[in-house]
Amino acid sequence: MVERRCLPRVSTARFRELLPQIASGKVSALAEAISIVEDEHWSREFLNSEFELRDYPHVLGITGSPGVGKSTTTTVLIDEYLAQGKKIVILAVDPSSPITGGALLGDRIRLSKHYSDPHVYIRSLATRGTLGGLSSAIPGLFPLLGAAGFDLIIVETVGVGQNEIEIMKYADTILIVLSPAIGDDVQAAKAGIMEIGDIYFVNKADLDGADRTVMEVEKSLALTPRRNSWQPRVLKGQMGSKTPQGSHELYEAIELHVKEMGLTPR
Repeated sequence: MVERRCLPRVSTARFRELLPQIASGKVSALAEAISIVEDEHWSREFLNSEFELRDYPHVLGITGSPGVGKSTTTTVLIDEYLAQGKKIVILAVDPSSPITGGALLGDRIRLSKHYSDPHVYIRSLATRGTLGGLSSAIPGLFPLLGAAGFDLIIVETVGVGQNEIEIMKYADTILIVLSPAIGDDVQAAKAGIMEIGDIYFVNKADLDGADRTVMEVEKSLALTPRRNSWQPRVLKGQMGSKTPQGSHELYEAIELHVKEMGLTPR
C-alpha cells in the first residue's frame, strides 16, 4: 500500500494542470513540476498512485571522485546520443548552499554547451544534506520525466568517495569515471564504489599512468563479486580535448549493457 502524505491541495491541483503542458513539450511547465516534486518530497510510488505516472526511460548514472571529469564525460555522451536523435534529460547533483539550501553549482556552469539545445533539458539539484551523492528528489522525478517524453535520463552525482553509492539503487547502468591520478587508490576503493560499476572509464588518458590505472581497475574487478551476469567493461579516453577520444566506444558499451541486460522502460 502506498503511504500518502497530507499534501497541499494547491500543489496536487497545480501539478495535474501542468501534466498536459509537459506532455506537449512546454519546458516551463516541466521546470515548475520538478520543483513541486522536489519541494513536496513526492515519491515514485505516490506519482504512480495519484497521477498514474509510472513509465520512465533508461537511467544512466555517472559517478566518480571530484576532478575526474564527470561533467566533461557527460557533455561528450550527450553529443553521442543527440547524433542518434535522442531526447535527453540531465539531473546534475551539486552540494547544497549553507545559506539558501540550493545547488552551489548551477546548470549554466556545468554542461553549458547544451543548455539551449531543445533536445536537452538540464536541471541542477541540491543534495540538501542527503548522503550518498544524490538528491532525495531524484527517484520521484523519473516518472515525471517519462511523461515529458525523454529517451534517456542521465544522473550525474556530486563528487563522491568510496562509500557514497546511493546511485546503485536507481540507475540501470552505472558509469564510474576515473583518472590516472587515483593511482593505488583503486585498491583501497574496491570495497566501496568500485563494486557498483557496470562500465569504468579512465578519463585524461593523455596523463602518465593511464594504462596502469586500467590494469589496476581490471585487477580489482577480477577479485570483486559480480552483481549480475554482466562483465564490467574498462575503457579509457580523453574527454577534455577538442576532439574527444573514446567517446563512441563508451557510448557503444552503454548501449551493449542496455541490450544484454534487457533494460526497457518501466
